[in-house]
Formats: sequence, C-alpha cells, structure tokens
Amino acid sequence: MRVPRTLACAVTAAALGLAGCSAEPPQGVTSAPGPVASTSTPSATPTVTPSATPTPSATTTPTPTVDTPPKDTRKGAQRATPYEVNGIIVVSKKHRITAAYGPEHPTGPYHLEAVAAKALARMTAAAKADGVRIRVHSGYRDWASQNASYQRALKNYPQNISFYAPAGASEHQTGLAVDLWDGVTWSLPMANTATGKWLFAHAHEYGFILRYPNGKAKITGYHYEPWHYRYIGRADAVKFGNNKLTLEEYLGLA
Repeated sequence: MRVPRTLACAVTAAALGLAGCSAEPPQGVTSAPGPVASTSTPSATPTVTPSATPTPSATTTPTPTVDTPPKDTRKGAQRATPYEVNGIIVVSKKHRITAAYGPEHPTGPYHLEAVAAKALARMTAAAKADGVRIRVHSGYRDWASQNASYQRALKNYPQNISFYAPAGASEHQTGLAVDLWDGVTWSLPMANTATGKWLFAHAHEYGFILRYPNGKAKITGYHYEPWHYRYIGRADAVKFGNNKLTLEEYLGLA
C-alpha cells in the first residue's frame, strides 16, 4: 500500500497528544506511562489496568520482510516526504515528517486517507455484524495540533513526556492511523472490552495493525496502546495476526 505525498490539509480531527491518545495524564498513573481519556470520555470511565492482553482468535507466525531497508537520509525540507520501506510509510520518533506533509485524499469526518477510510468502513460493518460497536476516538491530526498538544503535555505532565508524540513523529499526521473504542470505555481498559478484543483478533483482516503492541516500547518508542491502529494494507497486515510483531521488526528496522 502506497500513499501519495503532498502538502498537509489544515483540518484537525482531534487535538490529542499521545501517539494515539490525549494530552492528559494517564488514568490511574502519576509517573508511569499510560493513555487517558479526552474531554469526550464519560466520567465513569474505568481506570483499572487490564489484567491481560487479549488473545486473538487465531495465531499467525509473524514473517518479517527479508530485504535490507534503505537508510533514512532525509534532512530538513526533504522530510516533507515521508520515509518509506517497501511502499509502507514509516513515521516515528526516528523517522519524522514536516508540517508540509499530509494525506493527499483525506475523506470523511476524520480526514483519513481514502484507502484507510474505506477499509475502516468495511471493518466497522463487519464488527457490527458480529454485534460489536467500533467508534473513532481520533483520526487525522496536523503538525500544528500535534505540536500544541505536545507542548501542553511538556508543561503539565513532564513526568510522562517521553510517551507523547512530538510534532512530526505522530502517525496521525499521515491520515493512516486511527484511535478506536466502543464509545464508553477508554484508556488501557479498552483492551478488554468487546471492541478491543474484536479489533485485536480481526483488524489485520482489513489492513490494520496494532501499531504499539504490549512490551515493545523499546522498539516503537511508545507505550502499549490497545486503541491505536495503523493501516498498511491487508497483504502486509495479515502477517501481524498475533499482534506481537512491530512495524519496525517487520520492515527490518529493528
């Protein structure tokens, strides 16, 4: 799956600051990393940490790519074009983009790249048929919105700042990442909801991967986020069926 490069659109879906969450202190955590609810989160949101990572309905042996990835040699204005490996865009703390980049064909209320938006619609319909509700918590965010959220977190929650995405390091700017929930339970408890379990087991079937798996922070640069899914296309995503593989490992970057 390859997304064209162009200037960013100036629309913000939600000014949230974590890699896939909000610029608020994590629920139930004062000095350790963790996600939080946005202002739209119900006041009765549970704050307990899930007892265990959900187990997918089927296990798939991860198959990392075998080609040696090209070095990221972009500098300065060259970062208006994202780093890619095998046609897959990589945006992270190590591979950043400038404010000039954004989805070429943003669509829908969350301004996701068109291919991601269509895949999300199919996935949401499939979940509904199984009696599971999927809601979008956050979609596209531009560089300026991400920067504003990061600066607020730097000022108000410095103890957790290493778990927030600086501007240019957030996948949300690509329009290929989306934060999902059931509309009721947010933060880490979301993993053990019907929505969290369904996504964990089936998202790869629609081209989405759990971008920040549990226990992989040293590789991804971000804490476990059971709500943050990234579209990379079904041909590649099906190889992430057990949600233990990271994009970095799959592309030979780690």
